[in-house]
Amino acid sequence: METKKSLKAFTSILTKVAGLVFFAFLAISLGVIFGTLFKDWVSGDPLSPVQGLNEPYQEPLTIKLPEQQRPSDTSSSQLHYDDYFPEQKAVSFKVQVGPFQLREEALQVASLLQNEGYPVFVSRGQPCYVQVGAFSNPQNANNLQNELLSKGYAAYIKEE
Repeated sequence: METKKSLKAFTSILTKVAGLVFFAFLAISLGVIFGTLFKDWVSGDPLSPVQGLNEPYQEPLTIKLPEQQRPSDTSSSQLHYDDYFPEQKAVSFKVQVGPFQLREEALQVASLLQNEGYPVFVSRGQPCYVQVGAFSNPQNANNLQNELLSKGYAAYIKEE
């Protein structure tokens, strides 16, 4: 009788320990999975965009809202896919400032540019550069480059 009680107590403790080990393993596994998925959100620089380093820059999508439909005009009341999602042009010209041998220098310049109202992106590789704009139109890139040069920044256009 005594052996049955001690065996029952032992199996009860063993079952509880196995349950705790299982849930600890589950919690650690979920932590690793979510940590891997969201590591860029947690460890990213405040001056870096959410997009990855190797992803091409995409200008924001502009959505055209339909005009009010007129009952008498049936041809203009039909909407097309292209009305809502215009074709995106490839970014071919990036305006950058630098290069900088130290990332801290690039971050200081990026902070100055951001305070002046420019959108900035700081590269992670060596040498570092600060991207201030990306354009599909070379004239827009030239305009921004000239503006930055007139303010004393070492700006250049990287064509892709």
